[in-house]
Amino acid sequence: MSDLPNSAGLTLRGGKTGVLMIHGFIGSPISIAPWAQSLNDAGLTVFAPCLPGHGTTPEEMNKTTWENWYACIEDEFIKLRSECDRVFVAGFSMGGALALKLAQIRGSEMDGLILLNASIYDERKIFHLLPVISKFLPTLPGGDTDVAKPGAPKHTYNKIPLRALNSLRKLWRIVERDLYLIDLPLMVAYSVNDHVVHPVCSETIIDNVFSVDIREVIFEESFHNVALDYEAEILTEESLIFIEEVLSGELSRGESADEMDQRELIDAEFEAIVAGLEIEEPE
Repeated sequence: MSDLPNSAGLTLRGGKTGVLMIHGFIGSPISIAPWAQSLNDAGLTVFAPCLPGHGTTPEEMNKTTWENWYACIEDEFIKLRSECDRVFVAGFSMGGALALKLAQIRGSEMDGLILLNASIYDERKIFHLLPVISKFLPTLPGGDTDVAKPGAPKHTYNKIPLRALNSLRKLWRIVERDLYLIDLPLMVAYSVNDHVVHPVCSETIIDNVFSVDIREVIFEESFHNVALDYEAEILTEESLIFIEEVLSGELSRGESADEMDQRELIDAEFEAIVAGLEIEEPE
């Protein structure tokens, strides 16, 4: 039995450029389906799995952790990579955190990263209390759709599974700590009127990655779930522009932290050698 009808994963085959798309916490591929379909209509192969515990019930989701969700997207990424020559990863909300984690581990195997209202932390009091609350209280009411446009389909649970949420909090901590490992071309898109994820998350990502080329896209008319909102077409257009600019070489990979450390070490050694040389003054 599922609390979310029509929540199965999407496999939309197209050309040799692929996009792995990751939905958000307590959501399902329904939340990103129009975005995924539009990218496929443009000729891209799109995989959008339903994460473990999602698309079922909040009680089932409480039995899963961020490691389960990550294992799912890594498996899907490997499958997509075997079918496509160029691969991008797009993550919405919690899916953005999972996309960042995947890039921190497998960044050398992907071409670019698209983040939509990505979550990497939340300073609200309940998140500090989660380790204790989640042991005694399995769920809380919540999960209302944050879409400005009327008529959005049901795509999230109406209860929040607290044990799963506490696991998400652990993922955030790791992802934020390791942002410096990201050197891919990035599209960071966020809504100024997001009632779920504060835009400061996107600003933190931009400020702490090692990416050279970052496309920043700001939505002013849509709330959290842009793919179901007023600016869904703009989201698709900006995504396609970003992908094309990466494929053409206009946007490129930055220098990784390790490469920067090696370069700085070489520069320091060279300066030490030069400083140690005895240079004779001309008579």
